[in-house]
Amino acid sequence: MNRPTTNRPTAPRATAPQSTGRRTAAHGDRGRRPRPRFTRFAWQSLTVIGVVAVAALLIFAYRAAGPQKASSSPEMVAKPAPDFALKTTDGRDVSLSDFRGKTNVLLFFNEGYGCDPCWQQTAQLQKDQQTFADMGVEVYAVMVDQPSLIKSEMARWGLKTIPILVDQTTKVSKSYDALGGMHASKPDHKFVLIGRDGTILWSQDYPSMSVDGDAVVKQVRAMVGASAN
Repeated sequence: MNRPTTNRPTAPRATAPQSTGRRTAAHGDRGRRPRPRFTRFAWQSLTVIGVVAVAALLIFAYRAAGPQKASSSPEMVAKPAPDFALKTTDGRDVSLSDFRGKTNVLLFFNEGYGCDPCWQQTAQLQKDQQTFADMGVEVYAVMVDQPSLIKSEMARWGLKTIPILVDQTTKVSKSYDALGGMHASKPDHKFVLIGRDGTILWSQDYPSMSVDGDAVVKQVRAMVGASAN
């Protein structure tokens, strides 16, 4: 006897879901490291900051040499000071020959624009102007920058009475062996004291870009006193 056949419903065959391109890309992104967000400008900025920091360290190391490395110029002492004719920042003509037989002259050669220690030293000389005047000493700073740059710094540092000679050709600075140091084309931190007779009484270079103002006054007083005896 034949059994009746029944048509049972057939369960649908399970099929693996098809992956789409979007999901594949998403899975792929999960395994990647996030890209750094630094742009080219940011990297360039960091490089510039690094270079500036290194330069600042080099300048600090150079200027931290200290006053103990101050170098005198004995070969210049007791010799006739090179004559010069320069203008001050306000256009006044100054010649060394104008002081012959009348007064001593203290010249302060320095880097000028961009050198804060140089301006601090100039400001100190301005404070001591009357002290130098009582000793019979005229004080002049000598810089090689453009007058407009010097004037802007004079205003910033409140310099109104100390005259600054402009030596743009650097001839005078070169004749006094003052060029060199941090910049070959600019004077270092150098003092030159010239007596009434036109001879050099004292010459000293301070690579540290700083010297105690009282020490300068003391040195000048000693040299002027010695020359008067």
